[in-house]
Amino acid sequence: MPIVKVCLWNIQNYGQDSDKYNGTGTDNELRNRFIAAFVFEHDIDVLLIEEMQPGQDAALHDLMTQLDALYPANTDWAYSYCGSAIRNDLVNVVSQPADLIDRTGARSECYAVVWRTNQAARFQMIDAIHQIGQATGGYAGTTSPLNISQLGRPTGEVTIGPGVHEFQSTGGFTRDQVYPWNWNAGPGTYQLMADWPDLNYPLTGAMQATRPAWSGSRRPAYVVLQLADAAQSLCPVTVYHAPSKQARASWGAFMAGLAREVNVVDDVDGNDDPDVTVDPVLADFGFFGGDFNYSVDGVDWPDDYTHFTDGRGRWFDTGSNQRTVPDPAAIDDLRRTTVQIIGGLNHDQPIVGVNNGDYLRHKIDLGFFRRVAAITAVRIDLMAEVRNNVGGAYDDPLTHTAAFMDHVVAGIAAPDQQMRVTGPHQRKRQRRHDGSYVWVWNPLITGSWGSTFVNWTTSRNQYDLNNITNARRAAEYIHIFVSDHLPLVATFNF
Repeated sequence: MPIVKVCLWNIQNYGQDSDKYNGTGTDNELRNRFIAAFVFEHDIDVLLIEEMQPGQDAALHDLMTQLDALYPANTDWAYSYCGSAIRNDLVNVVSQPADLIDRTGARSECYAVVWRTNQAARFQMIDAIHQIGQATGGYAGTTSPLNISQLGRPTGEVTIGPGVHEFQSTGGFTRDQVYPWNWNAGPGTYQLMADWPDLNYPLTGAMQATRPAWSGSRRPAYVVLQLADAAQSLCPVTVYHAPSKQARASWGAFMAGLAREVNVVDDVDGNDDPDVTVDPVLADFGFFGGDFNYSVDGVDWPDDYTHFTDGRGRWFDTGSNQRTVPDPAAIDDLRRTTVQIIGGLNHDQPIVGVNNGDYLRHKIDLGFFRRVAAITAVRIDLMAEVRNNVGGAYDDPLTHTAAFMDHVVAGIAAPDQQMRVTGPHQRKRQRRHDGSYVWVWNPLITGSWGSTFVNWTTSRNQYDLNNITNARRAAEYIHIFVSDHLPLVATFNF
């Protein structure tokens, strides 16, 4: 039975030019060693990345080169990337790279896809509707498959009481009724929306309006695979990074569930190009997910995700009848998708627990899919992977990380820098709120929240020996040198 595997992954600040990620080489070479090993170990065919930093081309090119080296018999990897938001309200349809921007609020982020281009026996990537990203690598003639999500189910002001209105979705569809379009169609007919309205998304900046907007808001990006099954099934794979603020993140979950790609996809013409002039087809295959920046605890789940999980129908609260990964009914350790190594009320206490779950935090990365018999989806526990290191899958990135740490030590010049149990530090001048200055010691290698290693020497030795014996060292490695998010992987069986 042929299979195709896709991965959605928030790789923290990917493409950022800093010593923390560059390692002994340049352009994220060190963390790319782990990403490439992970892709190879899990037979990933398509990798969609969130939280890309502008100027990430060199990092992606290095990742593509490392992946090709792992597949010497068929060096067919390619990559493409695009902005995450529509430039301004003058852009009615995104048709070129200049129509998109990466800056949303106070932060810049992009999307990227890395994929195999010579796999026609299993799948092929459909060209984008418009070339909003440039493809690099792959076989001759490879073009970008990246699209930005623009359309969705209708929304508007809904009356919820006398003189009280709320912004909600205003309709959906069933197999015999389409609402609000063609809703008088006869029973038993099978109709989908032929026309989908523009869909707004929440802005990310704390000082911006809270209502969803057309431009300047981060929105989903997607690609379409054509599977090599008897039906030549079209399979949209979509990734979304919601705003960080909780109230805005809730809006993000709400709006993302209304995206057109959750429900349907454009058919293709005889040249396997997307044909937007015909009615869309139902997307029975598909995977939609990402970093929703919103816990699914208690009342947060499932209400804000109803448009993903509820059954299809014509009413405002119906959905696309999808399953979820991680499973919301699972225990917390299996639902959390971010890695932390510092805790405490002031976020200044190193965690030293003995279990992987001690280092898992938020339940915010979610994936949605249908076709339970044909699709499986999992959250990958990277800490367990590097601790087990089955078959030496991660020998290369681990030993190169240890070499980078040795390189850092070799570059220390006393008295301006010193070694501590948590690793090498350097003395920096820091300005206080009152305008005065104070000298402080800052770690040369940090995670997201400052000093990181509970025992620098032990961590180096375990990475060098490819024998990570406890959860703390595994969490250090993943959080500092890879990402603070775990990946979601879906397998299509056909």
